[in-house]
Amino acid sequence: MAGTVLAERPAVGVRRTGTVWTLVRAQVTLLLRTPVVLLAVLALPFAVLLVLMLVIGFRFPTIEFGAMPGVRVIDRLLPEMAGTVAAAAGILVLTLHLSEVRATGMLRRLRRSPMRGGSYLTAQAIVAGALVVASTVLFMVVTFIVYGPPRSWHPLYLAGALLAVTYCSVSAGLLLGGLRMSRTGARIAAPLCFALLFLGSGLGVPREGWEGVAPWFYQVTTVNPLAQLNDFLFAAYQGRLSDTWPAVAGLLATAVVVNVVTRRVFDWDGAS
Repeated sequence: MAGTVLAERPAVGVRRTGTVWTLVRAQVTLLLRTPVVLLAVLALPFAVLLVLMLVIGFRFPTIEFGAMPGVRVIDRLLPEMAGTVAAAAGILVLTLHLSEVRATGMLRRLRRSPMRGGSYLTAQAIVAGALVVASTVLFMVVTFIVYGPPRSWHPLYLAGALLAVTYCSVSAGLLLGGLRMSRTGARIAAPLCFALLFLGSGLGVPREGWEGVAPWFYQVTTVNPLAQLNDFLFAAYQGRLSDTWPAVAGLLATAVVVNVVTRRVFDWDGAS
């Protein structure tokens, strides 16, 4: 009897893994049919770069920071865009996608199937992470071809830091998307949350620029999670540990708690 139980346990694990990858393939197909995914994840880095060049000048990406000799604007922009894309994939894509499939009743049907809820959430996280990697690699390849690689960079450190940032962003997106919220509410909440993070991150608008315009918002930017995560990514890109690492460690710990909360409060059925 004990031998039979032990033999069945690996089979259960194999079935769960197979379920996750089946869900991953299905989610990739669904997400790639959604224009917001291509805009928010794949096209976003290029759109931001183009806007910055149109506003500041086409030589902007190659300008070196005065306080950082040898570091061009594009060298800082690349890791920060990776963090911004991670936030977009988690907060925008996941939240909007989950609200859409909940509104169609798909989540309710999935919940009543033999599938485990954890398998579905894991599949969502894997797909979001894959989109972040694809967008980052595409932006990196194009900018390296156009502007050349940086003098010094550390891809393994960047990959590890991006994994941590993506985990935080995806955890936030799964929680926000899992809340009992109407489709309209999600369409308002997700872009609003992302816009606040983006504007205060120092990427699209330098944080110091808000000090004279809206001092209260400048104070918000000093504790902006995306700003902390982007600084962490840039430092890893350079092969060093950012001064914001305690904040990032706190965000990672919070993300673990958020995952537990998400499993408990995730709304499969929607408003009745």
